[in-house]
Amino acid sequence: MSTLVSNPRSRPHADTDPATDWAALGACVGKLQDFHSSDTAAKALCAGCPVRFRCLDEALREEGTTPPGYRSDIRGGLTPSERAALSGYQRPAAPTGGRITGDMEQAERLLREGLLSNEKVSDATGVGRHTVSQLRRDLGLPTHADLRGTTPAERLAHRTRPGPDDHLLWTGDESTVVGGRRVKGVRLAFEVGHGRLPDGTVKRTCDVDNCVAWQHLTDRQLRDAQAAAAPPAPAVPAPVEYLYELWDANWDDGPAGNYEIRRHPITKKTPQRISFTFMGKASYVDRQHIEAHGEAYHRRLRCLLYLAPPELPTRPEPASLQALRQAMADAHPDRGGTDTACMTAHTAYQEARRRASA
Repeated sequence: MSTLVSNPRSRPHADTDPATDWAALGACVGKLQDFHSSDTAAKALCAGCPVRFRCLDEALREEGTTPPGYRSDIRGGLTPSERAALSGYQRPAAPTGGRITGDMEQAERLLREGLLSNEKVSDATGVGRHTVSQLRRDLGLPTHADLRGTTPAERLAHRTRPGPDDHLLWTGDESTVVGGRRVKGVRLAFEVGHGRLPDGTVKRTCDVDNCVAWQHLTDRQLRDAQAAAAPPAPAVPAPVEYLYELWDANWDDGPAGNYEIRRHPITKKTPQRISFTFMGKASYVDRQHIEAHGEAYHRRLRCLLYLAPPELPTRPEPASLQALRQAMADAHPDRGGTDTACMTAHTAYQEARRRASA
């Protein structure tokens, strides 16, 4: 490992104990879509990251002297090739001691995928066939024919590395070849862990990128079973809104003024109307009018409807016989009143006497 990245003074806040959750301080947190869009974008995020060197230290510690083709992503601001060079990794020398032509990193990646034979890897990368064959041996990979017989569990172990806590991280391209078929890492891990092929889409239950721990993977069957086993959420009744009416309970019998507030439930709202039920029958009012004035008169129902509960009018106390007699005397023409006022006061007095004696 480089002296620079292993020197504690090269890491931020070196005089304090390193935080156990240092990764949460990374500049890439919450920006993984931008981070994975291109190496340029990833390096731009890493450039201003406060834990860049800590991230690089962790990457070099985990990867060791792994070849570039078995590394992935930008970590600590460096590409897989740059980290491999920093860790002291040496590419295999040419069999003849001469110069290797072609793309060795691409050849290594294709060999690890296991999809192509040595000849096809050579044709795709420009690396000589003898060099590809030696590279396969140096990497400890089985031949292409043997690779087809590799079990799913062996292939999974070959393409994964342990992650933090109980996570298992997939490395390299998202898919691999098992038994001559190409399969994604999450589906391979599900198959190995659950002992069956997945049904439908495989989804992670954790938020760790590239995690393929089978305990964190679900398919359609598992999700349906979990949904069926979960107790149904209690139904929350929708709030009911009302229009209000000020109703006189004595409108047809006895003195007026015994008011009550009646509620009429609203059933629907549109930009033009508010629909409601009135004694079990559907009706509506103009929404814009009632919202502008707070009330609206309904001609067919012959009542005034309100958006909010109106205040109950106070019912005046009936005047006493003594007060009515005094009002009648004050209204007499001899005391400056008029005939009309005197007759009105007399009628009110007589009506009060009738009610009192009833």
